[in-house]
Amino acid sequence: MKPIKMFGLAALAALMAMAFVGASSAMASSTALCATEGATCASPITHVHETSVGKAKLLSSLPTIECNALFLGDAVAGLASPVVINGKFTYSSCNNFCSVNEVTGTEAQVKILKEVGSELASVTGEGEVHVSCPFINCVYNGEGLEGDARGPLNSPASANGSVVISAQETNKVSGSCPESAFLDITTTPLSATYLSA
Repeated sequence: MKPIKMFGLAALAALMAMAFVGASSAMASSTALCATEGATCASPITHVHETSVGKAKLLSSLPTIECNALFLGDAVAGLASPVVINGKFTYSSCNNFCSVNEVTGTEAQVKILKEVGSELASVTGEGEVHVSCPFINCVYNGEGLEGDARGPLNSPASANGSVVISAQETNKVSGSCPESAFLDITTTPLSATYLSA
């Protein structure tokens, strides 16, 4: 499986499984996604369902590609450091006669690690996507993409919380690709997801 925080990591995404590896001393010792607010989480969320806020965007020297993104995944463990979520991204309503799909046989993986403080986490992920348009036919991964997650108490993007990946460079795996391409995506869970320890 190749790294991604792809055109939708979204969702690294993108995603609400919210935190990231490469953590500093400002990270909490454990992370949980919880349906209720509180310092600890008695029953962690194990199924994650996120959707893009607006459109996920792939920015390059070519026309910008914009799609709705949806992520469905399951936590490998409910309380961990970081929380690991395996799942799938689905892309729809893309502009410029484009289609975006996860590469067959791969599964996106999102890692979330709570930061010390209120409702903050970092996000990373793995996976691959195929972008096909009249002007591009490229497979990307999102190795090295990083996002910020916020729970409902601290999210300006959505009342349920959010994950934001902004102007992060994607990596060409194969195909006819522009020299560089950057991902912008914000996702939100369909139900309130608090960051607990």
